[in-house]
Amino acid sequence: MSAITVIPQNQFVITRDSKFILNGKNLIFFGFNAYYLQANAADSRKRYIVDDVFSFAKSVGFKVIRTWAFNNNSDSVYPGVISSKPNELIEQGLVGLDYVVTKAKEYDLLLILTLANNFTDYGGIEQYIRWANQYLAQPFYHNHFFTEDSIVNWYKFHLSSILNRRNTFNDILYKDDPTIFSFELINEASNSGFSYSYVKNWYDKVSEYFKSIDTNHLLTTGEIGYDADAYRYSNLNFFYNGSDFLFNGSKGTSFAVNSALLNIDYTSIHSYPEAWNMNAKTGITWIKDHAEISEALNKPIMLGEFGVKQNKIPTYEDWLTEVKKTKSKSALVWHYVHSDVINNDGYGFNEYNSPELVNLFKDFIKNITEDTSALYAEIPNEVELYQNFPNPFNPVTTISYSLPRDDFISIELYNSLGELVQEIERGFKPRGEHELTLSFNNSLLSSGIYIYTLKTSDKTLSKKLMLLK
Repeated sequence: MSAITVIPQNQFVITRDSKFILNGKNLIFFGFNAYYLQANAADSRKRYIVDDVFSFAKSVGFKVIRTWAFNNNSDSVYPGVISSKPNELIEQGLVGLDYVVTKAKEYDLLLILTLANNFTDYGGIEQYIRWANQYLAQPFYHNHFFTEDSIVNWYKFHLSSILNRRNTFNDILYKDDPTIFSFELINEASNSGFSYSYVKNWYDKVSEYFKSIDTNHLLTTGEIGYDADAYRYSNLNFFYNGSDFLFNGSKGTSFAVNSALLNIDYTSIHSYPEAWNMNAKTGITWIKDHAEISEALNKPIMLGEFGVKQNKIPTYEDWLTEVKKTKSKSALVWHYVHSDVINNDGYGFNEYNSPELVNLFKDFIKNITEDTSALYAEIPNEVELYQNFPNPFNPVTTISYSLPRDDFISIELYNSLGELVQEIERGFKPRGEHELTLSFNNSLLSSGIYIYTLKTSDKTLSKKLMLLK
């Protein structure tokens, strides 16, 4: 009979005041994604990949790694498969996951374990639908993953099997293992063409089920950040290149609604504006807007994936600067690629092909883990509105301002005739430095001189900007 392992409750990550807390202290971290760890660890000849990845993480200062805790494929011959049919698990695949969790503890790392995938990689929703069409009576499609009771129960079986599993290497139940930072219900869930309520109800149902088994670990949704309406976000035309699909409900999910669910402990977003045919600067506003929604819910936010294929260093510098402004100050880059793992998606990095990027990450880790108060300029005694930069510009520029106290503000844009073009910022802002990055389609405004005006409770300031085409 195995001895009972008792884990002190304070060893698990919790949340408080939109921050992550571990052992009574703020947990601020930078990490990366390495989705392939379990699949390789299931093959004893490839377990060195896990050790190499964790050794690299430890040497640089990465603290949290996000990886897949699912691997569904009807071909059970493949050594990494965890499930080849509904409600049936394959031990060899699970032992691979055991190895990943055990090794993470040895390297003093924390893991985020993702339990399913919206896409086809490693099975995902498509595999559940193939099973449904094989074992159930009628045709099923992507949307049925969220609504068909039999499919939902198959997912719950996988979830409960992972949480209740006793690790074959360390004899600790997953639900009792503090090496696991959190679980993530599914990677980037969407349900295009259907009401966001279907995904929301699924999150609500399975998160309640999760918490009925595991009260130790944090839980998040794992979504990109799409929403069903735009009113909580910066002006679509001026900040998001008019890209309606981000917030018009077409993706069948709502970040704000999902994040407010009782059993969702923190929020997570992904940032790929380059892939969305938008300027990379849009990523700054994307992070800021979602952070404001999360902090209004008193929940931490984590940038769970981010990536560009071009100009990585200046883009990541911009985005990580915005991450540093959030209360949680935490992010995971997509993604670290071991030299023996084949991946050509264009986002990957390692110490061999991207040494400058690794140095950037080292500097960011050092910055967020030290006292950074000296890095910020003293807050002025008066309201200040700064000249936009760059100026002239096309089609992206940043407007900065400073408030000596908490205040309600409005920023308006006028044409050269003094006619109001758009109120581009409005709301209650805390004292300190603020900035907003305009990013819009060339067709929105004609070339020329415009005036932007900052209005506070007792002052109005204006400056000119020039748009060139």
